[in-house]
Amino acid sequence: MIFISTILGANRIHIAFQGFEVDRIAKPIIKFKGDKAYIFIFRDEKTEQFIKQHNLIKQELEKINIETISINAEIHDYNNVIQKISQIIKDEREKNASCEIFINISVGTKITAIAGMDACRIWNCTPYYVLPEYYIPEDDGKKQSLSKGIKDIFSPPQFEIVKPEANLIQALKILASSKKDWMYKKDFKKKLQEKKILKILKTYNDPRDPKKKSAEYMALNQQYIIPLRDKWKYIEQSNDKRNKKITITKMGYEILEIFKYLD
Repeated sequence: MIFISTILGANRIHIAFQGFEVDRIAKPIIKFKGDKAYIFIFRDEKTEQFIKQHNLIKQELEKINIETISINAEIHDYNNVIQKISQIIKDEREKNASCEIFINISVGTKITAIAGMDACRIWNCTPYYVLPEYYIPEDDGKKQSLSKGIKDIFSPPQFEIVKPEANLIQALKILASSKKDWMYKKDFKKKLQEKKILKILKTYNDPRDPKKKSAEYMALNQQYIIPLRDKWKYIEQSNDKRNKKITITKMGYEILEIFKYLD
């Protein structure tokens, strides 16, 4: 059974993915007194088949005043799904920092289950899986879902995911803002300083002091270039003796998509 806290004012937000199911989506939200539910609807050839189930879920939840919001998503696009989950989490936590967010990974596709679990690891949410009471026979002419009732709800084990620090994501976003496929290292340093996220340990009273520039580049290398290039493999640095260029790798662009909504 999943743990639900009793924090005063902690809104309970549920995220689920529409499939040919009703009870496995609606009943856990009702059982755990959800305040709001986000139901992902997929833009593909099967969408129309799920509209009936989606409407039944909305009716059941809204009947007891649980706000229900439909979210369109691309069923086969991991980045699209995790981006939308991340946006929901960000928005809800900005409204109420103590809100609890639960993600139902038992309905949907393998991609939504993976994206849901990854989102839980990244953003510290609670995943849960719903075991149905029984599956409805295929020859049932009145069949409106794959299963009926809920037998059990449990939270699968979560293994810690190592994610890059927020300032490194900010740095990647700075690089991605370049109109070219690369950015001069000196411009990268300047933009980091403008954002006040490049820490120089020593204060130099004379801005022309050559040691000041040396200290800035040392800080840039230690705080951003080395971790982004050597640890995370998100960037590459050219071998030019002067005017070195920084480029984002394919992996760097992929992580930017996942952390698109991280400030």
